[in-house]
Amino acid sequence: MIETTKNLAIFLCLLSCLSCTKQAPKEEKPTTVTVDLAKLETVKEENTYPGTIVALKEVELRADVVGYVIDIPVKDGQQVTKGQVLYRIDQTRYTASLNQATSRLRIAQSNHERVQRDLSRYERLKEGNAVAAQIYDDARTAMSNAEQELISAQAEVDNAKVNLDYATVRAPFDGTIGFSSVRLGALVNPGQTALNVISSNDPIGLDFFADEKSLPFYFEMEKNEELAARDSVFQLTMANREAYPFPGKIENIDRAVDPGTGTIQIRLSFPNPDGLLKPGMSTRLTVRKPVEGQKITVPHRALVERLGEIYVFAAAEGKAEQKRVRTGIRTKDRIVIEDGLEEGQQVIVAGIQRLSDGDPIQLKREENQ
Repeated sequence: MIETTKNLAIFLCLLSCLSCTKQAPKEEKPTTVTVDLAKLETVKEENTYPGTIVALKEVELRADVVGYVIDIPVKDGQQVTKGQVLYRIDQTRYTASLNQATSRLRIAQSNHERVQRDLSRYERLKEGNAVAAQIYDDARTAMSNAEQELISAQAEVDNAKVNLDYATVRAPFDGTIGFSSVRLGALVNPGQTALNVISSNDPIGLDFFADEKSLPFYFEMEKNEELAARDSVFQLTMANREAYPFPGKIENIDRAVDPGTGTIQIRLSFPNPDGLLKPGMSTRLTVRKPVEGQKITVPHRALVERLGEIYVFAAAEGKAEQKRVRTGIRTKDRIVIEDGLEEGQQVIVAGIQRLSDGDPIQLKREENQ
């Protein structure tokens, strides 16, 4: 009996201790989080596209006469100016042809002068009825033939001069010459033998493909070159991830949209005074589109997606408040909030992995604020 009473007392004591524990729950420790502000600012939409550098002017040089290459006065890859001699082809036959054509022209000129004198004499005699009509008509026919022979002889001279000039290949514009396809002594044929390629350097082009929905924007930028340059709408990032220092402008827009992809080719032009951009280079183009008015923005990392909905956690009175938001365009490191937040609200950007609505928090501001 005494043992039973003793065990009952112990049981009641333990029950009393357990009851005390439930009545005094342990206080939940707040989560330390980093916050940033929802800012009202002017926003520029940024889109990136892969781009390829192209020459705005590029020509394949071909021989237009037959002959042997006797001189190449430029080096491969050299900068050249318009009119500079690039190749010389043996001119012997073309000089001879020009001399021959010049001689024929002089003969034609002399014959024309003789026939002209005869016709003038017959015209005076005809006034006095002192010459037969047949003789006068023959003189006029001879004059017409002499004029045509003179024209033909002059054309032969002009053609010979052109051939002689084509034996010297010159740069059609300022640019860079490539690696020569022929060497000294090579036989070239008109229209068949490729000599080299020359391309312009400054300015230089960039080709990329844009979505057809954005065409109105590009048409506007094509008309307003000053705005595009002032706002640096078109910016390049080179292969080494360095930003190119000069903004671009629209050179031209293709005539049609590709129905298979829904994109259209656009060519930009960029200043290239130092020759940093070369045809064929791959670059990344950033297109910045100004958005009308000011928008509320938050950092990208403040967003939380759950079950197809997008939320942010706002800091309010020491607790995390979950807010559903509607997002807009993205910029480099921030995103527009179209609905769900107000300017100046504190949003949590770090420490949100295990947060739930209403959890206690301890604030830590971003260092750049």
